[in-house]
Amino acid sequence: MIKHFFLISKKPELSAEQFRAYYEANHVPLIKRLLPMFAHYQRHYIDRSESRIDAKQTDPDFDVITEIHFADQADYDAFLKTASDQDVLAQIRADEANFLISDATRSLRIDSSG
Repeated sequence: MIKHFFLISKKPELSAEQFRAYYEANHVPLIKRLLPMFAHYQRHYIDRSESRIDAKQTDPDFDVITEIHFADQADYDAFLKTASDQDVLAQIRADEANFLISDATRSLRIDSSG
């Protein structure tokens, strides 16, 4: 299984609640419609209210970790190809402008073991 993570930062004028509500109600359905080739799509929102294990630890500079799994390389390749299509990308970027900082998003392919 192939996993891809996105570290995403909200627009500063949005509260954490507004960011999450927009993401779940608007962006998730858009991504599911445009890029349906994933096997699993989950968001992990940062809880800034909890104490850190280490008091020296700083808050992360992102607000959500989005995790997408693909059953195989063919599905992952289809995702990458479709996501780079200019029409699809334009729709995604237009929606992102409503709630996140596109230029701050970091994208990581994850190799899991065990």
